[in-house]
Amino acid sequence: MDTRFVPGLVLVGFVAALAFVTLLAIGLSRPGAGRAGLVAGGLPLFLLAPVVATAYASREFIGLFAGISESGLGAASMLLDACASLWLLQRAAWGAFAVSCLLGLVLGLWRMGRSQDDVACSLRRGLVLFLLPTLGLLVASSLTHQLGKALRVATAVISSDANDPVATSRVDAVLEAEGLQTKGAGSIAATSGLIARAATVGFVGGFTAVLVLLGLALPGLILAWRVRFEASFSALASALWLLAALGASLVSLGVLDPVRLP
Repeated sequence: MDTRFVPGLVLVGFVAALAFVTLLAIGLSRPGAGRAGLVAGGLPLFLLAPVVATAYASREFIGLFAGISESGLGAASMLLDACASLWLLQRAAWGAFAVSCLLGLVLGLWRMGRSQDDVACSLRRGLVLFLLPTLGLLVASSLTHQLGKALRVATAVISSDANDPVATSRVDAVLEAEGLQTKGAGSIAATSGLIARAATVGFVGGFTAVLVLLGLALPGLILAWRVRFEASFSALASALWLLAALGASLVSLGVLDPVRLP
């Protein structure tokens, strides 16, 4: 990773560790039949790391992209390395999220400890508790998609070579996939505009998403407090933890990598 972005890695690690410790403490304080509801507040808390990574990476990318015109010889290689480092930061954040999902899964399945005072979860409450983390996943994944789109288009443009037909066709394929023109005077302006918009959405949306995720996590933890969950909800919660971990692993392991062009 580019050493300029190490502070972002430290920030992401701190946020992930704080969410991890918070949910662990809350989970251990609940009886076994009440831990399945941790998915409602815990999953949005764990998503804070990816959205913070997106906001940080988008801000740094805006600065990199703004300085392209002022860069000298060898700038293309440095910019490509910087884009790869920014996506590596995003991969690390989703990797931390995947590991955290395994913690949530273990806590939800650990049924030790019972409380006779907890009320049974109603169908309506269960639907709300399942909807909250699902919305969190949509918010975080949408922001990551915006950053990935900006990095993908920028990487294609920076690595283009007018004398290489293969490189030219690769760039054209990336631009066409985003609905951009590949020829003409307006293509450069449209491409620059798309990169700027996607990076800005990632930056502004990242900070906004932090508030949204906290707004999802707090009601989820409150609604799941002192509630007893049956096996059906536990199965759905476990499936959501596993699906979230699987999707995050695809990003973390580099299977979904917008910087690696065909």
